[in-house]
Amino acid sequence: MNYRIVAAVIFSVSLSPEIHAQNSSPYSYFGLGAFNTVDNARNVALGNTGIALESENYLNSKNAAAIAGINEKSVIFDVGGVFKYNSISSNGNIDKQFNANFSNLGIGFGVTRNFAFSINLQPSTSSDYKIESDIPIEGTSSTYPITYEGTGGIANAGINAGYKITKNWLVGAKVKNYFGTVKRNETVTPSSDIYQLEISKNIRYTGFGYSFGTQYSHYFEDQRLQLTLGAMVNLKTKMTAKGETVYTADLNYNSSTTTTLKSRNTSLPLEKGLGFSMLYKDRYRLTFDYTQSDWNKVTGAFTNEKYIKQNVYGLGFELLPEYRNNDVFGNNLIYRFGVNYDSGYYQINNKDINKLETTVGVGFNIKRSLQLNLTYGYGIRGLQQGTAVRENYHMLGISVNFLENWFIRSQIN
Repeated sequence: MNYRIVAAVIFSVSLSPEIHAQNSSPYSYFGLGAFNTVDNARNVALGNTGIALESENYLNSKNAAAIAGINEKSVIFDVGGVFKYNSISSNGNIDKQFNANFSNLGIGFGVTRNFAFSINLQPSTSSDYKIESDIPIEGTSSTYPITYEGTGGIANAGINAGYKITKNWLVGAKVKNYFGTVKRNETVTPSSDIYQLEISKNIRYTGFGYSFGTQYSHYFEDQRLQLTLGAMVNLKTKMTAKGETVYTADLNYNSSTTTTLKSRNTSLPLEKGLGFSMLYKDRYRLTFDYTQSDWNKVTGAFTNEKYIKQNVYGLGFELLPEYRNNDVFGNNLIYRFGVNYDSGYYQINNKDINKLETTVGVGFNIKRSLQLNLTYGYGIRGLQQGTAVRENYHMLGISVNFLENWFIRSQIN
């Protein structure tokens, strides 16, 4: 019954065109919105790493090849959510926001001994901000107020297939359909007693993306050491943008003009990543990921942002229990620690808007077929001295994995 409920949630959510991660931030003004840390809580707790992590008992979206690690006839349901408390400071002023949303919905199947596939839905970006400012009137010392507001975001629904070429070598591919709407409003009031001008843009984005990955592992028996190497690539994704701009002016009466918009100039960049995972004595695991995204080669439709090349580094450590016993709670806990640095993909006033995040987490089995992962993270966006806006946030993530074996013939003695 639990599986049917989860499947129904996945199906119903996938039908909604308004799915997006909530992430209140003035930086979500740029492009398609702010890209969010959304993944299984295990990956997030390990510094948002996972390119070289196996996917035997959970869905790892960091590498399309990982899905091939699911055992034959096994089924995994993955449901996750994230809660975020954001403190935004600028020019001595502080604004605090709390928001929450899902981080992943998915199901994976081990079809044969060497082949597995999964389907999942994840939020990709969010646009959620309200910025109030003043614009100087040319030739005078006066100013007039302007307000920028944005909502919406982009999600992706994907199908992932993985194949085990040998016992140690996995390959995989994933197709993702991006979809969503970003709404941007600008309200100008030269004089509240005279008139008000509002410019509203509603842009709907769609596009298909393709990902490929591989993992190779080797076990050194004498040292009781397993080393796994991973690589992935997300190809550049062309996005179709359609919508309209509505100009509304009030001067003792209402008048509006609507302009239809359509473009294929928006895209998501080519992303490349490498990672490794080292497991020592079946207890101590060290992970590292490095990804690079060619944002400097991307232009956006209906926006004028200038992007830069992005580099992201993640480091994680996992401590597994020495003696696993599902009946003893203390012998069932997995401890995780991580740190992640993001160089940023755009500049403001010639300053890179970078981000540093530290995480801790714990995982345990509630039952043999039910796993729970929790993570807490603290991050800072806008690290450089003199950055106009700095964000300090606390994040709590949770993911639940339902494990089961299907299509197994009952044995009768």
